[in-house]
Amino acid sequence: MKQEILERLETEVKACKRYAENGVKKAKEGKIGLAINFLDIAQTAKKCANQAHEDIWEVSQGKLTDEEFELFAEAETLDRELQRAYEEIKRARK
Repeated sequence: MKQEILERLETEVKACKRYAENGVKKAKEGKIGLAINFLDIAQTAKKCANQAHEDIWEVSQGKLTDEEFELFAEAETLDRELQRAYEEIKRARK
């Protein structure tokens, strides 16, 4: 069970980052609608990552290996990725 949750967390973290980055890229290209779509997908992935983040903490009772903890901590920084995409979309709209 723990391994499944970790895999889910890793998948969602990667998805969030990938879609947020694609949102930034499309905003820079002036494709605002597409950038917003990517940002929406990134936000959904973040919500899923947050759930997996909570689940892994509960299942592991806070006892994570260094590698697991890195992934756990990475999930806590996803807001920065989303904010970056949002700011780039804002700039592109001006």
